[in-house]
Amino acid sequence: MDSAATALLAVESSVVADLRARGFQTRVDFGQHFLRSPEVATQLLALAGLHGGDAVLEVGAGLGTLSATVAQAGHRIWAIEKDPRMAEVLCTSLGPYRDRARPIMADVREVNLDDELPVGTVFLSILPFEWTLAFGIAAHVFASTSKVARGLAVVPTVTADHTAAGAWFGAGLRVEEVDGISRHDFWPEATVPLRVVSITRC
Repeated sequence: MDSAATALLAVESSVVADLRARGFQTRVDFGQHFLRSPEVATQLLALAGLHGGDAVLEVGAGLGTLSATVAQAGHRIWAIEKDPRMAEVLCTSLGPYRDRARPIMADVREVNLDDELPVGTVFLSILPFEWTLAFGIAAHVFASTSKVARGLAVVPTVTADHTAAGAWFGAGLRVEEVDGISRHDFWPEATVPLRVVSITRC
């Protein structure tokens, strides 16, 4: 294990460490990987360029590492998670922020985002590490409501690369790489290269 990975393990969230110890099995069909470090969540929040009190939508909230960071910073968060096994830990993570955190246990395609979200909501998500799933979620969110103004997401490199092939433009979205992110930042470790991208409407 290299020094970067060793350092990351030192700040790994206690929730992830507990799951690892219990032999928890992630859902491959969901493209499921959990953010290991709250420090990385803080870096993603900074890249999102939020303003005080902004509303944020996270799809695939998982353990709530990113959602809790958003709420702790004073923003309102709608945290959607499809895997029912995550309900207890997600609600526990967001419990201290009840006035500005709304966990929703559902498939995002079953949520009426127009009813839930205020105008100007920012989409901030770590999308599945399988490119068609990542593309499908982002395309659905932006197509199903005009209340989401823009986004920042962690995606597989191949997802961003499909921009050149016109796939994202076909969904009315423009993607621009703004940063990289290490495979070591997730558990299980990502098996594909990742990018942090901004998403805006064409």
